[in-house]
Amino acid sequence: MTSVPSIEQRIVGFTLSNFLADRRERIITEWLEKVQADRGVPAADGLTLTQLKDHIPQLLDDLNRTLDDALNPEVKAKVAGRAATHGYLRWQQNYDISQLIREISDLRTVMIHHLAEFHDERVTTINGERGVFAMVVLHSFFDKMIRISVEEFINASKANEGKA
Repeated sequence: MTSVPSIEQRIVGFTLSNFLADRRERIITEWLEKVQADRGVPAADGLTLTQLKDHIPQLLDDLNRTLDDALNPEVKAKVAGRAATHGYLRWQQNYDISQLIREISDLRTVMIHHLAEFHDERVTTINGERGVFAMVVLHSFFDKMIRISVEEFINASKANEGKA
């Protein structure tokens, strides 16, 4: 996203941000259930709900801030820091890279369902480029989260190999 969002695109981003903020606890609950049921993430079975949930609420807040102001460098830096923390924590919690990616993908899947509900409720206000902008911001957020989390996971793994 190199161009500045239009007023209409920013309004859709802000509206989606509020919509998701209102559903925050529901999104977290749905994600927790999805990860716990995902047999491809066996490391989650050994975590308490608090450990599994860890900073996911803050990541959702970061997504909302990104939807509100997609080009803000401070928001981008905060998102990058939290994504790195997520990758490092999951490495400490005996995840492998596949499980890390699946867990984030499970969160994206939950978000896509809520995005679809948002679209259904507001079809006249988010069609065309305005709606595409919000989807691009959301998916770019998760792509960046996966990329940075995996990079940090790999860095932690390499650093640990050097200590062995």
